[in-house]
Amino acid sequence: MDPFFFLSDPAAIAEFFRALVYGTPWGIVILFLFTLFANASIVLPILVEPIVLIVAAFAPNLETAIFVGVLTGTAAAIGEMSGYILGLLGVKTLKKMSKLKTEKIFEVGEKLANKGMPIIFIFSFTPLPFDVIGIAAGVIKYDPKRFFLATWLGKLLRYILVALVGYLGMEALPWLGTMLGI
Repeated sequence: MDPFFFLSDPAAIAEFFRALVYGTPWGIVILFLFTLFANASIVLPILVEPIVLIVAAFAPNLETAIFVGVLTGTAAAIGEMSGYILGLLGVKTLKKMSKLKTEKIFEVGEKLANKGMPIIFIFSFTPLPFDVIGIAAGVIKYDPKRFFLATWLGKLLRYILVALVGYLGMEALPWLGTMLGI
């Protein structure tokens, strides 16, 4: 039997995350750490939004769903600091990157120097590639507090909205749960 059979079954996936987060004493910590590491990954993009959506859909109340959004938004912002730190490492990092990527980082760095917080906020809120922003901010030594604040606000708003969609979506559309077998 395929050990990953449940990945093709939406109901099994939803039940796995529901049981993990709400059925174990360490579930919230695991969700926080997973989100942190997923956002710290620079080479391998890992989507956290579907998991936040599922976990919030099973939240016992609106406050818990919002807490899930705040928790994952905060973990995501902390994880995104990895790109900033990588950029601070500077020249050694850039030598390992392709010429095109290096040029793009310096181009983004110039824009950050002028309009940093709005750009950081927009990229952290949207699904646009954020790693280049983090690396560029580190390369130009953009204020780390301002970088984190703009990143945190964007990620916080993004994950709270995802959590609300998950929570209210399951409540507003009961047929979805029936369709998924949950």
